[in-house]
Amino acid sequence: MFRYKSLIFILILVVFSISILSLKQFSIFGVQIGSDSRSSLLGLTLGLDLEGGTHLVYEVIPEDGREPTQDDMEGVRRIINQRVNEFGVSEAKVQLLGGTDGTVSDRVLVQIPGQSGANITLKFKSNTQTMDDVESFFIDNFGRNDITISENDDGSFRLGFDSVSSATFDDGGNILTKSEVDIWSDKIIEVFPVNIQLGYKVSLSEESDQAVIPKLEDVSKILQDIGKNDAQISQINENDPYFTISFSGLDIKTTDSSGNPIQNEPQIIFANLSELGEIEFFDIQGYLEQWTVGGGVQEAKNLIGKTAQLEFRYRECGDLTSSDPSIMWPPDGLSEEQWINERCVNPKYFVESDTEIMASDLENAFPDVSTQSGISRPIVSLVFNDDGADAFYQATDRISRHDDRLAIYLDDEELVAPSATTGISGGRAIIEGASFTNERVRTIAIQLRSGALPVGLELIQERNVDASLGKDSLEKSLLAGIIGLVLLMIFLIIYFKIPGVVASLTLIIYTILLLATFKLLSVTLTLSGAAAVILSLGFAVDANVLIAERTKEEIRSGKNILPAITSGFDRAWPSIRDGNFSTIIVAIVLYWFGDRFSTTVMQGFALTLTIGVLLSMFTAFFTSRVILRLLANISSISKGSLFTPVGINLEKDS
Repeated sequence: MFRYKSLIFILILVVFSISILSLKQFSIFGVQIGSDSRSSLLGLTLGLDLEGGTHLVYEVIPEDGREPTQDDMEGVRRIINQRVNEFGVSEAKVQLLGGTDGTVSDRVLVQIPGQSGANITLKFKSNTQTMDDVESFFIDNFGRNDITISENDDGSFRLGFDSVSSATFDDGGNILTKSEVDIWSDKIIEVFPVNIQLGYKVSLSEESDQAVIPKLEDVSKILQDIGKNDAQISQINENDPYFTISFSGLDIKTTDSSGNPIQNEPQIIFANLSELGEIEFFDIQGYLEQWTVGGGVQEAKNLIGKTAQLEFRYRECGDLTSSDPSIMWPPDGLSEEQWINERCVNPKYFVESDTEIMASDLENAFPDVSTQSGISRPIVSLVFNDDGADAFYQATDRISRHDDRLAIYLDDEELVAPSATTGISGGRAIIEGASFTNERVRTIAIQLRSGALPVGLELIQERNVDASLGKDSLEKSLLAGIIGLVLLMIFLIIYFKIPGVVASLTLIIYTILLLATFKLLSVTLTLSGAAAVILSLGFAVDANVLIAERTKEEIRSGKNILPAITSGFDRAWPSIRDGNFSTIIVAIVLYWFGDRFSTTVMQGFALTLTIGVLLSMFTAFFTSRVILRLLANISSISKGSLFTPVGINLEKDS
């Protein structure tokens, strides 16, 4: 009965492993397993030499203009290595370049496998476009038939591409050509129109008591004055102050290149159109509200090239009421409702100043999910030390007293400017942003907690590593492995007979379990890892040979099949155990040296070998034993001659 339970357990493991390998990518407890890359084998994570990836070269530029020191360079290498490891990338290569003539190296090479594709999250205001519109745009304009597209809960679209071309640079680091994602965003703004629904309140002329209605030509002139020469304007009729405006190319940025608050184009358009009269409603639809690039080269650059600069600023909003009754309030002819909406949003009406919250006060940052109002949104959770907790409480207490805002900026880009009804204690906070995705919040959290780079970095070379050599190597490795495995199984069956059949079946089970384990643990498979797999396969064969030989000796000594199998396994186990444990100890030493000297090839080899050896011990001793004992109970198979190698005459020997 025990044997049948053991067999069922083995079958469950095999079926589970095959199920894992049949799905290229899936999720377990929110953790993404596998790779959706088309070049990936069975969804396994492949290394740079097999799949290709991102190749980035940075030049180190100290902010004070001095030459970088060896300590600077080692600090850069350590932080970058820490970031890519926390990002979940294995077998990444981070090394210093230059310095061969005795000088300190001034360049850093970063190679990350499997990061040649891109994920883009985009959203149109009021969700004016469909998935079919977006998919057709990329296929018709750029021939990108490899696009995958899905819709998120908030109406935004998530696009996936197998690969994207990078920007090219001259020797001085200046951009020669834009990257594909930059070209795409420019084209989207150009192609997809923006629509404005505009309505004025009807006013009466002081001279004639007649209704004053803005004219279409007046609206057209204002739009032309601010550079919207392609605007198409229509009016329901001359007696109704309602207009529909359509044009392309709307800039919604609220900060300039230096991070200073500015009026974006919707605010500028609104302010200028307000000169014609009091606006009753002003609704813009169709503009590109979100364009977030993640994955691939862009996400690697976001992660590596800079420290996420998180800033908290006091935002003193415009006064709700004026202390001087002689001044018309609200200003600029705004209604009270419009003033409430504009006083904390329009840079024209608020001022900002620094808070007491310092970057050094941040103790931890990690990605999280907010489920307010039943909608899940990715956020970054922050944990401050005691000083930071006190400063955060003081800041939130101050804005709560004056109905102001606490503006949160990341890399000089405004994320959110919340209010507070009371001071927030406890030293915990969250940050959120309209462009936040799961990948983006993970990158931000890593950047925030990994510390600032000791020097500045300038990207001077960017390209995707060609994977054609890796594909060729993979195909040859697979072919060689299959041929070797088939020849080995033929030899085992011919020479060892039934034990050879069991050994061959065990090797197949071992291979399935090994690949499934690699996929579950996200082990990065490289050529060195493939060599370790073949080596561990040799250990599995060796274990089965030892078991077959010991079983043969027990049969020759006169024992029946079942006792001979039991004794054969018991006698073979010490040799199998000692040999494999010795190999595991060597692998641990190799992994330690690889970690100490940042030799990821050595680490990958050691890790793959350890997993392979442990699994070979399980399959050789447990799986082989269960199957052999089951076969020995079948009368037509349990003949001694079928359990001994060729050339052995049991009757003569006995």
